[in-house]
Amino acid sequence: MKKVSKNILSWGVTVFAALCGLAAFFVVFADAVGYSLLDVETGAFSGLQVALGATVNNVRFFEASVGIILAYLFPLIAACALIIGKGFKIVTYLAAAMMLTGGVLAFCIVSLLNGTYIGEPSPAAGAIASGVLSVAGGVIACGSTFLKG
Repeated sequence: MKKVSKNILSWGVTVFAALCGLAAFFVVFADAVGYSLLDVETGAFSGLQVALGATVNNVRFFEASVGIILAYLFPLIAACALIIGKGFKIVTYLAAAMMLTGGVLAFCIVSLLNGTYIGEPSPAAGAIASGVLSVAGGVIACGSTFLKG
């Protein structure tokens, strides 16, 4: 009976870590980088615009950035790997490492920007939420390996 409940808990923790990874990916549609123009106007670019490049009024603000793309793709790939490769510890550890790496990249989005911009860019709520969810998912995924019976 105890082994069955430990197995159910292990699956629950793994699914929760995978949901954290999926949520970290879907934050790509939220504002990732905010900017201020002459300390008067403020605006924001979504994670998708920052990762794939943004053009406003025929002015190219950002170029595509591989680091920012990976910040959003690593948690998605890790979430899929957690569910598909549940029985293997190495898959779980690699997925946890990918989520932690994605979280670190999400926290570094402003320094990974490619392009010319006026004003000071700053991380917005989307980048911070993606980083927190990725790191939390990575730590939880790593912890799920200790729940095996």
